[in-house]
Amino acid sequence: MGEHANPSALSEATIEPRLVMKGDDDKPFIQGEFFVAAYQRGYRWGRDEVRQLLEDIKTHKREAGRGEPSDYYLQPIVVLKRDGGSWELVDGQQRLTTLFLITKYVATKIADSKLDYLLTYETRHGSRDFLETLDFSRRDENIDYYHIAQAYDVIGEWFDEQPNATQAAINLHTALANWVYVIWYEAPPGTDATALFTRLNRDRIPLTDSELVKALVLSNSGAAGGKSGRQQETAAQWDGFERDLRDPQFWAFLTRSSTERSTHIDFLFESMTPKAGLRERPRYWTFSKVREDIAERGAAAFWRDVVERHGLLTGWFQDRDLYHRIGYLIQVGDSIQELIDLSRSRTHSAFRKALVDRTRKRLDLTADKVSLLRYGKDNGKCTDVLLLMNVETVLGSSDVGSRFSFHAYVDNWSLEHIHAQNSEAFEKETERRDWLRTHKKKVKESHWPPDQRADVDEIIAKINAHLAMADGKTDEQSFDWIFRQVLALFSAPGTDATDGDTHGLGNLALLQRDLNSKLNNAVFALKREQVIGLDQDGAYILPCTRNVFLKYYTAAADQQLSLWGPQDQANYLTSLIDKVERFLMVERSPADEVHA
Repeated sequence: MGEHANPSALSEATIEPRLVMKGDDDKPFIQGEFFVAAYQRGYRWGRDEVRQLLEDIKTHKREAGRGEPSDYYLQPIVVLKRDGGSWELVDGQQRLTTLFLITKYVATKIADSKLDYLLTYETRHGSRDFLETLDFSRRDENIDYYHIAQAYDVIGEWFDEQPNATQAAINLHTALANWVYVIWYEAPPGTDATALFTRLNRDRIPLTDSELVKALVLSNSGAAGGKSGRQQETAAQWDGFERDLRDPQFWAFLTRSSTERSTHIDFLFESMTPKAGLRERPRYWTFSKVREDIAERGAAAFWRDVVERHGLLTGWFQDRDLYHRIGYLIQVGDSIQELIDLSRSRTHSAFRKALVDRTRKRLDLTADKVSLLRYGKDNGKCTDVLLLMNVETVLGSSDVGSRFSFHAYVDNWSLEHIHAQNSEAFEKETERRDWLRTHKKKVKESHWPPDQRADVDEIIAKINAHLAMADGKTDEQSFDWIFRQVLALFSAPGTDATDGDTHGLGNLALLQRDLNSKLNNAVFALKREQVIGLDQDGAYILPCTRNVFLKYYTAAADQQLSLWGPQDQANYLTSLIDKVERFLMVERSPADEVHA
């Protein structure tokens, strides 16, 4: 509701869909007198908004083809009952006024078309008569009349553009009287209308599907026997579910997102309603499907399903094994709805096996194919395999309380080379200068044997000379020489710094995006220093990334802490494959194919 609004208003509101024009006798429609109070601005819709509304209604009919169009919901109309039976229009004034003008225009083309509601603006004496007569000779009396007249002109232009204006009017009338609804949201008596208006408009906090569903559920619960304990219990459960879903760890586990919503419980309802068959759900699709469900089965049956769905998801979250299996699949692209479907009619053990099988199928890799994955052409697969290695490392930990943080992972990690790759990745001179400064410091503070001192001094001198050049005057060939020499200093003896499996998984890890951007193409020693510093500061480091830079995968006897060489890469890749082996496809030999 907002801090100034009546806190009970949303939970006690009355809600129903209403047709814009009178249609079937058993369907409610917009009727009565509406009062627009002074706290609202006047009518201000322009050409774009008016035409968009007309096109939306027309397009919905066209997309339905020859079949009967589905119900189409416009934004809510929020009202408060006044003494005498009229309505204070708290929200939706621009849209309702435009619908009024459209239906007035349609009435000029169709003899039996008529309107069943009137509008009065508190700030404009005589506005009701003006809207009834549409005497546009008065358009310049005030700014509201001017914009209303302009909107009516736009409506006329739109109809003139149609192949047959009369048929277009008939089609629009049919739509408004049969399948185009506003969501009628009647705030309870005692609501502070000004505060509610502020929340919905000035604070830009629109009514969500869940708020509309809440009003529908609670009003139906109360209808069975007044404001009983059942209604209070439902309201308390609602608040508990919303609180649970606001837990960042739970939310990231379910949605692979760190994005906040004004209400999170919408997610439960979305998981329980069919998809719209479109890339994005139409506005208020979830509410419309819930309303149909409640109309068919009743609010109590619907709410039992909500409680059951919440219990299922929290159960998965609390089960350590399921948390990691399901969380991983969601991170790599599965939806919670798909996994709910996977769990149906399966025992707990069968579901757990199905999750492993699904992970294997999603990866679709053998051990040999894992070894062949390369940065650049296989980034998605590389990321998926490395994430699985991290998840399995945590799940296999002896610390039974440890859990992989999908919340910390979401949006914060990217694929990066463990040891620098090549100088061609630097597109800007500022990037090259930054690299030279950081690596000059690392070269100077490192300990070098006497037989390398001359080479080190030459490299530092070249770096100083490069940095002393004026902007725009630097030599890329000179930088490339320095880059190769620095890589050689920090590469294993006997190896060429530019050779080897630079882009394979043995030289790739998941790094924080901000650290990745700072250390792009840094040598291993510098990245190691930064990662250890972050770890000491308590920052969240993915376990396998930490292990890489702590040289966990290399035997102590073979360790050179400032280098990441071929042996390190081989050991790391072997550990990776061992960790994810149960999720890899089994190699089939030619003989197996013959006997299959």
